[in-house]
Amino acid sequence: MGSGGHRVLVGGFSHELNSFVPGLSTAEVLARAGATVIGDEMFGTASGEALERHAVADVAREAGVTLIPTIHMFGRVGPVIADDAYGPIRARILAGVREHRDELSGVMLCLHGAMATQSIDDTEGDILGAVREIVGPDLPVVATFDMHAHGTAAMARAANALVGYRTCPHTDYYQTGQRAMRLLVRAMDGDIRPVVSFRKVRMTASSEHHDTNHGPMVEVEAEARRLEGEPGVLDVAVFATQPWMDVPDIGWSVAVTTDGAPAIGQAVADALGRFIWERRERFRVVKTPVREALAAARASTAFPVVLADSADTTTGGGNGDGNLLLKELLLDERDDSAVLVLTDPGAVDRCFEAGVGADVTLQVGGSLTPQYFSPVTLSGSVITLADGRYQTELPITPTDVRRIAVVERGGLRVVLTAEKAPQLDESIYHRAGVWPRHARIIQVKSAGGFRAAYDPFAAAIIYIDTIGPADSDLTRLPFQRITRPLWPFDPDLDEPWEAAGGPGPAGPGAGA
Repeated sequence: MGSGGHRVLVGGFSHELNSFVPGLSTAEVLARAGATVIGDEMFGTASGEALERHAVADVAREAGVTLIPTIHMFGRVGPVIADDAYGPIRARILAGVREHRDELSGVMLCLHGAMATQSIDDTEGDILGAVREIVGPDLPVVATFDMHAHGTAAMARAANALVGYRTCPHTDYYQTGQRAMRLLVRAMDGDIRPVVSFRKVRMTASSEHHDTNHGPMVEVEAEARRLEGEPGVLDVAVFATQPWMDVPDIGWSVAVTTDGAPAIGQAVADALGRFIWERRERFRVVKTPVREALAAARASTAFPVVLADSADTTTGGGNGDGNLLLKELLLDERDDSAVLVLTDPGAVDRCFEAGVGADVTLQVGGSLTPQYFSPVTLSGSVITLADGRYQTELPITPTDVRRIAVVERGGLRVVLTAEKAPQLDESIYHRAGVWPRHARIIQVKSAGGFRAAYDPFAAAIIYIDTIGPADSDLTRLPFQRITRPLWPFDPDLDEPWEAAGGPGPAGPGAGA
């Protein structure tokens, strides 16, 4: 049967766990932090962005493939998902698979890969496994993933291709969807017989050095692309994993999709896994103490200087209430022309009660993550009050932080939000009426994703050494469930996987 007669079911659930953020990602929390699209909405332009599912629709249109949409939930990053929030979305996708089973030529799932619920550590493996059980062994099933997926053998066993982002900061959502859907079309046409080979590597590393424009990740991705040119290899995905997941078997992984050649795929996965392992020390993150970084920013003759508070990254699970840089700024009364964003719903409420133009004295920060931060006193004038609904730029997605207040103290402007704001771009500042490029110092709460927006105009970027739920020194965090040995927790570990010195197992899902 040619492409014109194919019918493909599409669904997805994207959420990223940070185990060190208190609370529970309930259905209400997920709805407020992200966006859900149902049925034909999945392929519309409501989000204004070219995401994986939009690429799936475009490729399907070109190939004459009919899509059967179910649901896609985009839930950002946060604490573990409530079982009763995950269950209905999973059920809706599986109900669509069951209903249309006899007419399906394939299944496409747009996932993240670093999600977990109260009772399931590997939700993507759970969804893919359930789909495979319904459709049987022969129907092609393809899934897309974030580069920070916690890749598992269960995912590799259930899918015909695991296709991941190749950029960090993530800018290739659309291209990833294109590659995945084109693989699926070729598989449905009978041109290829895709199968996944998999290798888990016993290492993990904080996100700052996952940047594919700078540092060690550049050559990792280059090697992946070189290996992708080997005969029979269709796709090579490197999953650098969400480092702040406290679940068993965490670690980097490689998924290689071949045209019916699992032994070749395993050899490629093993070769790339060892290539990554041999560079592990280069993924250690060294940061600058806050006071030293602030002194360097003040001494700089070029501006703006970005101070990245990555331990409280709001797109890595942090609540955005870390105030260690603010505390240092307030210790010195000089006019710094600095802009910051801080999550504090109580402080926002008090600003709204006082009104624009009022002088206020507030206790700010530490209200959401008190195990890391304590409040500091901020006195200043309320210069802006705003609704918290806007669209982020990377990716362009509806966002709602409920309410925004801006407090000015000399040259310092503190943007206070009632819910944490993504800081991969300038959109939260713009929504607050603040233009960060005009400041001398900009605080960004991100572990690296911000660089796509800030690299083009920042005079310098300094990662400041702070604590928080996304600490770059992973050994300082209270991990309890990770499988050991694991680098860097076991720095003397000398092999990337058990029995790495001997021949590795071959076949789909091998190497787990």
